[in-house]
Amino acid sequence: MTENLLKQVLMEQKDLIKPSQDYVTREVMGKVGRICKLKHIVVITGHRRAGKSVFLTQIADRFYGKDDVYYLNFDDERLVSLRCDDVHKVMDVFHQLFGNKRVIFLDEVQNLEGWERFVSRLYNQGYKVYVTGSNAKLLSSELASHLTGRHVDIEIFPFSFREYLTYKGLDVDVAIKEKAYYKGEVKAEVSRLLSEYLTVGGFPEVVRSGESSILRTLFSDVVAKDVVNRYKVKESRTVREIAHYLVSNYAREFSYNRLRNIYSLGSVHTVKNYVGHLVSTYMIFELSRFSYSVKELHTKVKKVYVVDNGLVNAVGYTGTSDVGWLYENVVFLELRRRGGEIYYYKDKRGREVDFLVWDGRKVVEAIQVCFDVADDRVLRRELRSLSSCLDVLRLKGGLVITSDLEDRRVVNGHTIEFRPLWKWLLGLGV
Repeated sequence: MTENLLKQVLMEQKDLIKPSQDYVTREVMGKVGRICKLKHIVVITGHRRAGKSVFLTQIADRFYGKDDVYYLNFDDERLVSLRCDDVHKVMDVFHQLFGNKRVIFLDEVQNLEGWERFVSRLYNQGYKVYVTGSNAKLLSSELASHLTGRHVDIEIFPFSFREYLTYKGLDVDVAIKEKAYYKGEVKAEVSRLLSEYLTVGGFPEVVRSGESSILRTLFSDVVAKDVVNRYKVKESRTVREIAHYLVSNYAREFSYNRLRNIYSLGSVHTVKNYVGHLVSTYMIFELSRFSYSVKELHTKVKKVYVVDNGLVNAVGYTGTSDVGWLYENVVFLELRRRGGEIYYYKDKRGREVDFLVWDGRKVVEAIQVCFDVADDRVLRRELRSLSSCLDVLRLKGGLVITSDLEDRRVVNGHTIEFRPLWKWLLGLGV
């Protein structure tokens, strides 16, 4: 590309790095405060439109200032011809236009072939580098081979419930400090917003506009651009159908072999690749069944969760938005935000516990999600599964996340805590 066109692109993109009163400060900002003074490259990953670029804007505003950073977004179609060997031209133009800066933001960096060499060179020259990307697999493989030990990772998800409340104008920290959530009108508003959040989800653009059609377009773009085009998949229709199937069957078990049979594919390996491509985009997540055996941990039967409830409701088949499953999906996403290693439990008799949290040495928490605790039959079944799991794993107690029940009971010698979903999402105890 010509130098004049490059100057035009960089000048226009510079205007994107500006704060706005409409933005919600993301909860992971505290992590940036701890690492911004380190030499390490900061790698920010997450689904398309989850807020990575805005997060960069917030970092610039809080820690550096708009005029103290270089910014380059590789998702700009005018940069499609740019190659790694040509990026020295970018740095020359940066210096010409903006003077000498020591902090550089590279947005959607996976669109530059050989980006890791460019980033490594910047790192060695003393730049503080922030990169974002929408493909976890590509970034992780290149980081592992070229930037081992020199980067810190941050995941960006659509809004958490706390962030959603903040956007809606509720000062969560003040409400918690003053225990305002015990007031009838505040509790009613939180409950209303939770119902809204369970169906609308947390993609910032959708929360801001209320337009769910954005999610249908986003789904199509991710499948087409981030899977079919990037991995040069020939069976584009099949990949789209598998993505649609998995989004529609969220919070349930699936197997590669079953998908192979449904879509008449040649091998399980092909299915595994397709699912892996979708996982790398952050659209879906696989959850393994817990076992102390490493071999059994990698069983082909897994559960699938989706990056956002709004995506489920916008894209999934009719009838997939069962409230209990929506609860479970939100709990999974919150556990991912909190950074734990997560599994689900299922014994040979089919007794299942939704989530186990592992700290690297042992299971530290067992969580059952039970929306309909008013149904005694359902509650007894869920408690029976949880109690059996606690016996096997030798845990003293467990947690049941409910719609509104708040209690503490002893069941078969185990202390079981019942906590409403909204309280658990906000980190509040019984």
